[in-house]
Parts: sequence; C-alpha cells; structure tokens
Amino acid sequence: MAGLIIIGVFLYLLIIGGIITASVLYVKNLMDLLKQVDPKNRLVHPGFVWMLYIPFYGAFIYPFMLYPRIAESLRREFDSRSNPQPGDYGKSLGIVLPILLCCMVVPLLNILALIGFIVIGIIFWVKMAQYKSMLRTLPKADGGMRMSSDSDLLD
Repeated sequence: MAGLIIIGVFLYLLIIGGIITASVLYVKNLMDLLKQVDPKNRLVHPGFVWMLYIPFYGAFIYPFMLYPRIAESLRREFDSRSNPQPGDYGKSLGIVLPILLCCMVVPLLNILALIGFIVIGIIFWVKMAQYKSMLRTLPKADGGMRMSSDSDLLD
C-alpha cells in the first residue's frame, strides 16, 4: 500500500513538473518573440510577459492586456519590415485563451474549457514561434540583418 502512495505522489510531482516546465517554455517563447520586435514597434517590454505568473492578476486580468499588445507589436514590426502577414497576428487566439481560463472556474464547463485551453494554447504557441522564426530571418526595417537579439551588444 505504501508503494502505491509513493508511485502516486511521484506521478503527481512528475505531472506538475511537466506543467511548470511547459509554462516556462511558453512564456520564454513569448519573451524571445518580443525581443525580435524593434523597440519602437513594441507595445510591451519582453520581460513583462513574466507577469503572467502573478497569482490571479496574471491568469485572469493581464492576459487580456498582454496578448492584444503582442499582436499589435507584431503587426507594427511586420509592417515596418514591409512584409505584412495575413490574419490578426494571434490577437483572437490571445483573447480566447484567458476567456477559456476564466471558464475553468465554472462547474460543468471546466473540463471543456481545459481541453479548449490546451488546444488553443498549443496553436497560439506554435503561431508565435513561427512569427519569431520569420522575424529572425527577415531583414530589419533599416535594411540590415539582425545579428543578435541582445540590444546591449554592438552589432
């Protein structure tokens, strides 16, 4: 019996560790994406994405402000590089994510909202990773290639 409890605790910790790892990689992807955006086109500083970890505020309030700002920053950046992309740069997906998160606290909706949150979250993550890759390969607005995403280095 004690062996089953130990296995259960181990599996629980493994699942929690996987969720934490995935969420850190997700937020790091958003931060790296915003680092690819020229500071004059950014509506949010790259480090501010970590505010998603502030209890309650980061889950239920801040995403409604953050995701539209990321989408607008991307629109500005692609426009400044003369390479506009079709779509809304993930704005609608970014608004659906916190709505689904809010629905998870409603009984009977929570399981459906969780499934939707996971699916939409993965789609949003992949879309942002694609934008990050495109920004890394596109020439900067002034015609040069971006050698580093670190603005402190002299390229």
